[in-house]
Amino acid sequence: MHKGIADKFVTIASKINAACEKAQRSNDEIRLVAVSKLQPIDVINEAYALGINNFGENYAQELAEKSSACPKDIIWHFIGPIQSNKVGLIAKHANWVHSIDREKVARKLNDALETENKKIHALVQVNIDREESKSGILPEEAVDFVNELMSHYPNLMLEGFMFMPKINVSNKAKMDTMNKIIDLQKLLLTKLPSCTHLSLGTSSDFEESILAGSTILRIGESLLGKR
Repeated sequence: MHKGIADKFVTIASKINAACEKAQRSNDEIRLVAVSKLQPIDVINEAYALGINNFGENYAQELAEKSSACPKDIIWHFIGPIQSNKVGLIAKHANWVHSIDREKVARKLNDALETENKKIHALVQVNIDREESKSGILPEEAVDFVNELMSHYPNLMLEGFMFMPKINVSNKAKMDTMNKIIDLQKLLLTKLPSCTHLSLGTSSDFEESILAGSTILRIGESLLGKR
């Protein structure tokens, strides 16, 4: 067993539990996704042996290779930008997709899922800080966009939203963004009550993200080690 991963997992689990207690939430509400992009398969297998069975990949080809080689009960999350020519691989190999932000991609993914006779858990990516360098719809577009997807693409089971806030900013800026996410999530839930999942939180901010209502944490190097 890779002692490093085991120790890191204990530390992160302890911090998750403490943050849940502070937020008066059950840790059963939190899904930990180990971001395994660029990690070798033996690292995934070591983490899986510790009881981790949700893994996140950013590249469709890498997702396909790993899902074919790793234990079949792993739940795979596609969390990277979606290239329309790769939706077939995502449809075949992913259980969740976090990064839907264009109707063209949603349509192609829905068609590929039809071919696979499969449905997928889907999250819409929201560009909360309006960064030109990041994908995602704007916050004010979220309700109309999700309603459009729900109306036309039945193989996408819309379950919530994914956020990627700025990381290298001051604590005040980070908390301002978290507060914007909390306010937006409250508003969205009044209009889209089935969209209860919030994919928010990485190695640098997962404790604050739990306080903000996150249900899915995406943790990479601090859990699995350097890539």
